[in-house]
Amino acid sequence: MKNKFLQRINRLAQISFLRFFVRFNIPGDFYLLFLASMVGLLTGLGAYLLNLIVDGVHFGLFEFVSAHWVGSEWGDYLRILFPAIGGLTVGLISFYFAPEVKGHGVPGVMEAVANHGGMIRKRVAVLTSINSGTTIGSGGSAGKEGPIVSIGAAIGSGIGQFFHVSADRLKILVGCGAAAGLAAVFNAPIAGVVFAVEVILADFSLKAFSPIIIASVIATALSRSLVGSSPIFMIPEYSLNSVFEFPLYLVLGIAGGLLAASFTKMLYWLEDRFEQDLKIREYLKPMLGGLLVGIMAYWLPELYGFDDSATHTALLGRQEIWVLMIMVVAKMLATSFSLGSGGTGGLFTPSLFIGAMFGALCGKVFAIFFPGIVAPAGAYALVGMGVVVAGTIHAPLSAFLIIFETTNDYNIILPLMLGTVASTLVSRMAEKDSIYTKRISLLGKRIFSGRNLEYLRSRTVSSLARKDIPVIREDSSFSSILDLLINSTYTSFPVCGTRGELVGLISMRDIQPILFDRDLYPLLIARDVMSENVFVLTPEMTLEEAFLKVELGDYEMLPVVEDQASMKYFGMITQDDLLKIYRKEMLLMMDQDD
Repeated sequence: MKNKFLQRINRLAQISFLRFFVRFNIPGDFYLLFLASMVGLLTGLGAYLLNLIVDGVHFGLFEFVSAHWVGSEWGDYLRILFPAIGGLTVGLISFYFAPEVKGHGVPGVMEAVANHGGMIRKRVAVLTSINSGTTIGSGGSAGKEGPIVSIGAAIGSGIGQFFHVSADRLKILVGCGAAAGLAAVFNAPIAGVVFAVEVILADFSLKAFSPIIIASVIATALSRSLVGSSPIFMIPEYSLNSVFEFPLYLVLGIAGGLLAASFTKMLYWLEDRFEQDLKIREYLKPMLGGLLVGIMAYWLPELYGFDDSATHTALLGRQEIWVLMIMVVAKMLATSFSLGSGGTGGLFTPSLFIGAMFGALCGKVFAIFFPGIVAPAGAYALVGMGVVVAGTIHAPLSAFLIIFETTNDYNIILPLMLGTVASTLVSRMAEKDSIYTKRISLLGKRIFSGRNLEYLRSRTVSSLARKDIPVIREDSSFSSILDLLINSTYTSFPVCGTRGELVGLISMRDIQPILFDRDLYPLLIARDVMSENVFVLTPEMTLEEAFLKVELGDYEMLPVVEDQASMKYFGMITQDDLLKIYRKEMLLMMDQDD
């Protein structure tokens, strides 16, 4: 009864809202922009709440509890237990309430977009805030950006579900939440937008851009009013000392790509060990991971997730080479322990830490061999941050912009661009999955442009081939073709020869150049206007291959032939049919999961 009552309230709210837009003759696009504004506002508040939770847990453990143990013989060792206490709390919440909130957040959002049409459970926003705030505040080696992306995505999904928007709009609202979250945490609205369209949605269309920009701007403005507008990292201005440094930055990018791939492999190898080899209760695993982090942080307190001091020091170029080497390896291990064991947090901040240390290390080594032409080590630390982030997430544009916006330093832009691109290419060769898609890949659900390839590879083209679409003979007159296009609901038609073999395809874009030159009508036949070099499908091909060919050629439909040797016409497959069957299957999968 309660669910039915809530559904009725939701429906009445949606209808009343839509009537308002109709009454005042407001364009339909503004409806989505208004919803995106709501997502941005709530996500900005969510980011502020996450900061409060992190600060509250940190104060409770490291300030209040520690104050009562100062002077005791166990006081110095107490901090070792804080990450373990946080881990146990996180483990219990995840185990009993929502298993999907553990880990680093972004893969869950990508899977929701790919497999569930953007549907995310409403409790995710609340529980992710608690879990991530507890993980980071207690000292776990993780960042805020992954959780707030997950929180924002859950807010966007919740608003979309409340107003019963379409599947396409729901995914866009999820992207709005992801962009708003990243923008609010890093004070970087442009990077938030690009991250959402490049990583989460894989959709650069204008219909996705506009609402995502609105959400990102509102969340950033709110965050700046509540937290402040200063860049996260305050560093001296660095610049390129000499053109001879470009090869050195290229080397930094290549080496950073290999390091990023190693980080990805380490994280998931340790996650497998915790999940498969460690035979203890699930909720105890984050506690063990936290204990390991606490032991490491006893000697290296910079590893705590709430501590950015080491990154600042690296950007200033003040650390010794041996310290930088230890920090790179230690941070990779600490982050893998925290998140691989089941803690909740993000990977951006640890990647920035590792990148800063690694970049400063390379800068100091380069200065030994090339004195006089090398910029200060802090410049290489700055580029190293972007290099490692790009290598881990396989998104150079997002990595490049996040560094630019969080430092407000334009002078090092060219080395940063070179390094991030080189790192992404090398990392992809060393590890084909990004640190986000690796989790989904291990579950047998590989991501390509926001789609579940496991399902697409299990279905063949023959099941969707339409045979009711009219066929045009190659000698048909242009006037008859025009009549067919005007009177039919289809926009593309196969062209066949006398033996039924496919010879081409005619669509609206093929005849548009001729429409206003009526003198040519009597002179033209189908063979004169058709497209000959079109992609063709065969019945045994998978829907994955169909999607690739439809999108690569930007076709609304493609012909299917019995085999490519005879080119005997079999039928047509439409982009709409591909999308409909995919979305239907994903909804069925979501119902089964629930």
